[in-house]
Amino acid sequence: MVQMLFPWLKIGGSGLVALTLTLSTNPKDLKLFLPGNITAIALASYAGVKLRQLEKFYSDKEREEDMLAAMKDTQAEEQLQFLSSAAERKRSFEEADKQTERQLKLLQQTAPLFSDVLNITGRNGAIERMALGMLQNGEPLGNVLLAASEAEMQLETAKLAAVFNTRQLELQTQVAHQQLKNASVVVTPSTTAVIEPPKLSKIDGLTKAATVVGLATQCLRVDKAPSYERLIFSVKTEDFKSIPKFKAASKLALGISEKEDLPFYIYAPEQIAVEVPLPPQQRTYYDFPTRQWNSGERLIVLGQSLDGEVIINLSSEDTPQILVVGTTGSGKSNFFRAAAYCLLMQGARVDVCGGKVSDYEDFAERFPSITMNDMGKTFEFVGEYFIECDRRNSMTKAQLDLEQPWILFIDEYKGTVPLSDALRKAYDQQLCEVGRRGRGLKIHIVVGLQRGAKRSKEDPQGLPPDLRDNLPCRIAFRCVDATSGRMILMRRGEAVTSLQGRGDGIVQSGLLDARFQAYRFETIPN
Repeated sequence: MVQMLFPWLKIGGSGLVALTLTLSTNPKDLKLFLPGNITAIALASYAGVKLRQLEKFYSDKEREEDMLAAMKDTQAEEQLQFLSSAAERKRSFEEADKQTERQLKLLQQTAPLFSDVLNITGRNGAIERMALGMLQNGEPLGNVLLAASEAEMQLETAKLAAVFNTRQLELQTQVAHQQLKNASVVVTPSTTAVIEPPKLSKIDGLTKAATVVGLATQCLRVDKAPSYERLIFSVKTEDFKSIPKFKAASKLALGISEKEDLPFYIYAPEQIAVEVPLPPQQRTYYDFPTRQWNSGERLIVLGQSLDGEVIINLSSEDTPQILVVGTTGSGKSNFFRAAAYCLLMQGARVDVCGGKVSDYEDFAERFPSITMNDMGKTFEFVGEYFIECDRRNSMTKAQLDLEQPWILFIDEYKGTVPLSDALRKAYDQQLCEVGRRGRGLKIHIVVGLQRGAKRSKEDPQGLPPDLRDNLPCRIAFRCVDATSGRMILMRRGEAVTSLQGRGDGIVQSGLLDARFQAYRFETIPN
């Protein structure tokens, strides 16, 4: 500050002297180059030059301060980043310590569980070493339990085989003794009894699987359906993650592959239902029953379930339009034949598009009004149904009651979709409108698919979302993958892989949710 005072004094003194000389000049003296004037000009110029120097000095000083401030900010930011990274490293180290602590605690908690596993598997030390080794290598507990369960099953199989071999040896010894006692009796190998090794029952297998995953349970009831058995188990647990492990261990115990589902669902408070499929020789099949039909109704009789006969009423708000999915041999064609018969017996108009015309050859003589058409004519029938919706839309309720119900069957839907973009757009729009407005107008559609494929650029003939939303009643027969089930069914979509084919199906719509065995419809009932 003291150093800057002298330049300001010089500038101020020079300016003051120049001002004094200028004011002291005689205005009447017209000479310009007087000594006073020259001195004033010189002093003023000196003051101006010094002012410019001071301005440059202050500007440089300000730039220097800005640079220092920027350097300080950069250093502060670097220090902040360093502190943040240090804090992050500290947190990561703490998380690692906590993870290690959790793993140690997990090992302590699972030690009693592996003691139980050893008790179940016959106290085999190899299984213990395998399980502990898997845990130490970071394997999830579920994988360890499944591996222990599989080892247990193998051990059980080996034990049964040993019992079987021992029994055979005993029988051979008995035969040898009998030969010695009675030489006249010749025992050939064909007379030797063959004893099959005992197999675990479904209940024993599921109970053992529950024990392996540490779940306390017991079978409360067994309900036998036409194509499966429903086993009700009591479940009391605080670890709800053990339920999926129980399901995985149960599939292993029952010999069900990973591609097939084993339906597990909540049956009641603290109760789980397990649907175990029946082998073909134990299933129950029903022929289509003889019944009385009322004209004007719109009922479709499906088959039998645990709760009795399953019937769909097209006049209901829950089941006005139907989507059916199933692979070859699943029972889809049988359903279409039975549904056509039910509706024709109640006086409805039925038009069948797509599928095999040969499936309805026996209908022509009994029901002359039925039409059977190839896939190419589906677009024309959809247009006719669309126009009929417009015609009936202006009718009164009394007039609608006199109208005949119309039902359009579209089997193998993908083959009926036009390849042209313009025609496909019109086809989708008209079919969606028929599905949306048809119920109140006594007009219905039933769409059949091999698998649930979503409309996309790669699959332009797939089912569009708008049409699927307007088909609230869903019927699923056996499908090759769970994707089709998730696209079609609203609940338990994976269950389609557990269906056994030949009419084993699931129907869902609103409150309706039932697994049924469809009636066989080989010939038209009298």
